[in-house]
Amino acid sequence: MRRKGTGAVAEILKEYFGRHGLMRRIGQASIVNEWAELVGDQVARVTEPDSVNASGTLRVRVRSAAWMQELQLMSPTIIEELARKGKRVKRIHWMLGTIEQEAGRGTKENASHRRQPGRNGA
Repeated sequence: MRRKGTGAVAEILKEYFGRHGLMRRIGQASIVNEWAELVGDQVARVTEPDSVNASGTLRVRVRSAAWMQELQLMSPTIIEELARKGKRVKRIHWMLGTIEQEAGRGTKENASHRRQPGRNGA
């Protein structure tokens, strides 16, 4: 059966994804793109979501060990807040790592943590 228009295609895809259990995974994956809106600016500035696996574990890179410890304590609250916003995860795995968004920022805080080759004789 053929249907016309993009609305029909969207309906077909939604039905297919629902039938195959993919809607939950799509919802989980959207956490990565919507991270800043979901957790707020303060947490978003020091973290970057990496992925959500099929078992519901969200992997998030954190700028520093101090922030990682704080966020580990906040995990239950963050998981509840995500669920309240329709984003279900079972666990958050916080890991130290480089935050990609830092590279585009020119703040004093970030400049002190990065070496810039070719500047000041470095």
